[in-house]
Amino acid sequence: MGFKLKPQDDRFFHFFEEASEAINEATQILKGYFVDRSDPNANLERINEVEHRGDRIFRDVMEQINHSFVTPFDREDILALAQSLNKVLDHIQGTMEKMVIYKCEQPKERYIPALVDVLEEAAKEIKKAVLNLQDVKANHDMIIVSCERIRAHEHEGDNLYRAGIARLFEQTDDAIYMIKWKEIYEHLETTLDYCEEVSNVIKGVAVKYV
Repeated sequence: MGFKLKPQDDRFFHFFEEASEAINEATQILKGYFVDRSDPNANLERINEVEHRGDRIFRDVMEQINHSFVTPFDREDILALAQSLNKVLDHIQGTMEKMVIYKCEQPKERYIPALVDVLEEAAKEIKKAVLNLQDVKANHDMIIVSCERIRAHEHEGDNLYRAGIARLFEQTDDAIYMIKWKEIYEHLETTLDYCEEVSNVIKGVAVKYV
């Protein structure tokens, strides 16, 4: 029999699914900015709304942990997953916020949009993995595949980050431009690091409860 919760505990899965959906929504807003070159302030407002929703979800998880006698898996795993999902969303918001604060125009290099594309793929896999958590035993293999794909996306992001930073220093004489975009690169790379953190937590749960 697969690992399942009693009905009253299904809300944890609902919270995680909402958080993963928020990550995907924020990623699409960020990607859309680079595709259609729309108003950065308007996009920041949209991402802020999603990020605030993510914060509410995180608070709901914390409240539910404190009021639940039976949890779907160890409380520390629930907390770790909620925290790592929230970090991803916070850093997506932070990337757009830095674009606005630094008054960044569209990047000259292709590496920033490419990093956002990789983030988009990682976000999709996070959502798949989270959806499959409702029956860990039955969905174990699919969860592991999604976690490995997230890890591969993070490694791809590392390569894009290194190539982008190298080109930034090689091709740019404008120190201000360099400083601004270096921080954007670093923020996106850290966001992908947190995606891998999500995958590590989920993989740990999958291994523990198989």
